[in-house]
Amino acid sequence: MKNAILILLAALSSLHMAAQEITEENYLHADSMLWVGYENRLKEMQAEWQAHPEKADSIQAVFDKMLEATLAENARLAVEYASVPSGLQRCYMVRLDLPKDTLRAVLSRIPADMRESDYGRYIERHIAARQLEEGDSLLEFPVVDETGAAFDWRQAAGKSLLLLYGGMDCMGESGREYLAGLYERSSRADFLIVVYWPVSSLENLQKIKEKYPCEYAFVSDFLQNGSPIKIEYGSQATPTCYFFGPNGTLKARSVGLVGELRKQIESSLGL
Repeated sequence: MKNAILILLAALSSLHMAAQEITEENYLHADSMLWVGYENRLKEMQAEWQAHPEKADSIQAVFDKMLEATLAENARLAVEYASVPSGLQRCYMVRLDLPKDTLRAVLSRIPADMRESDYGRYIERHIAARQLEEGDSLLEFPVVDETGAAFDWRQAAGKSLLLLYGGMDCMGESGREYLAGLYERSSRADFLIVVYWPVSSLENLQKIKEKYPCEYAFVSDFLQNGSPIKIEYGSQATPTCYFFGPNGTLKARSVGLVGELRKQIESSLGL
């Protein structure tokens, strides 16, 4: 099992050494090779875990290193192939893991038509924006609810607010039960949950509301990757969670309903 990470790193090194002409086809091939290799190593580790549960800690350590190496290579390939559409799109997807100076360098060397493409403009906006941090105020932006009516952010005035970037599917049944429990134990006069969905149409938003019938406001601006919640808020993974206190200040943010975020919510609501 110790050899798994060495094999992966050797494979990643080979990919780097065998860099080819910068084309869409070559990027897609390199990207496929990266993730196929990752999936193969992951299956080997899962089999090892099942066969030798006593080695769980060491296997987890190897997995963590493998994942770190894979994500680093994913970002490196995106930067290398940023002048082709899929490479630039991936640069945007990993933007939160790249220094803004690196992204500026990417934009400076790609063709003008790529800089002016949707993802080129999204990256420019990301670079120019200051992404929301703890201590910042709620950033309101135009959205509608599942009825098509404009959502009024003033509903949150004087209340604690949990804003989720999608992810009710990702959080699983336990996460959904946790949210439901928060609403059962609190008052709408004190606490609101708003779930932003990165969908392309009102019809899709309505379908999601049917799938997850609940009291929470489901909203979207249908801008998907160009939405302020992606760029100014700095959301990527789902659910990215933002908890604002009654004064509208961001008290905690996290990917997933975990750890400090839960503590902040429960403490604020006196639960």
